[in-house]
Amino acid sequence: MYLSNADRWSLLCKKQIDVLDKLSMHFPERKEHLSELTQGWRHVQHQVQAGDRPMPLELSK
Repeated sequence: MYLSNADRWSLLCKKQIDVLDKLSMHFPERKEHLSELTQGWRHVQHQVQAGDRPMPLELSK
């Protein structure tokens, strides 16, 4: 099922990934946790770009 607003979803994911990457640089002690969040956003972005409905990572396992 293709999302009619998939491009916006993908852009939102990219922005979230960028913010989390910057936070990781400023707060190295949180890098591991922020990396997990970044992976989640990358997963959602991949789903949207593939034409799938976004689903949280833990539900897709």
